[in-house]
Amino acid sequence: MVLTLKKDTDKKQLDTLTAWLNSQNIKVHISKGESVTIVGLVGDTSRLDTDLIQGLSMVENVTRITEPYKNANGRHSCGYRRR
Repeated sequence: MVLTLKKDTDKKQLDTLTAWLNSQNIKVHISKGESVTIVGLVGDTSRLDTDLIQGLSMVENVTRITEPYKNANGRHSCGYRRR
């Protein structure tokens, strides 16, 4: 999962978010640029509520990289769809 943070996010907000994610057993990788901060989340993010995260004042966008319920939707890692 990748979070795009708003430009005005301060360090205290980011530290609070990072501490919460770490408590959920999620590793956090922060990339701070001149105009945008990207937060990469590594771990089982399927348990995270994207609506909750999107609702945080500092979060501009939430992008899920992997689908949380791969077996339920019929997709498989080999690229075939179940019929």
